[in-house]
Amino acid sequence: MSPSASDPQRANLFDRPLPLGYRDEISGLISERPADPPRREGSTLLFQLGELRLALPMRVAAAVAPVLHIARVPHRSGTVLLGLVAFHGDILPCCSLARLLDIPQEQVKSETATARTLVLEESPGRRWAMPIDGVIGVRVADHQVSEPAAALTANSKWFRGSFNEDAGSDKSWTYHVLDHEVLFRQLNLATA
Repeated sequence: MSPSASDPQRANLFDRPLPLGYRDEISGLISERPADPPRREGSTLLFQLGELRLALPMRVAAAVAPVLHIARVPHRSGTVLLGLVAFHGDILPCCSLARLLDIPQEQVKSETATARTLVLEESPGRRWAMPIDGVIGVRVADHQVSEPAAALTANSKWFRGSFNEDAGSDKSWTYHVLDHEVLFRQLNLATA
């Protein structure tokens, strides 16, 4: 008999029996979902809907996905609710941002030939999908937002303001920052 086998103090670490409950504890730790990385408060998603360039805070933009199949809901055609989409194992309501903002349908390609689907998170477990024409990028720094541009006075309830972004070649694009609180409130009303 070896001296390490008779003396538990000298036994090899890997030769010791596992403590009670150890496997259950380790299984629980491994199966836990890791915490989501923190989102920067000043970051803004820049995207396009028809000719309109829009911005939303990254804290509500949960994801941007490629084209998702929209399953129509009977007797709801012509409304803001386009249907339902499957996204990462969840079924989400898919709504038309163009219809909410009263953008003429001929200016928007997103509902017929969607380039991307924007997934917004209103609160944990409450998400929405919206077809958009394309993603322009992410603006990491905070930016000064002025009053909504004059062209948007009829729809000013939807916007917190506007800001200009240098597009190079002596061009400047105007982005309109959507008021996400108003947006979620209207989505809930329109799909009730």
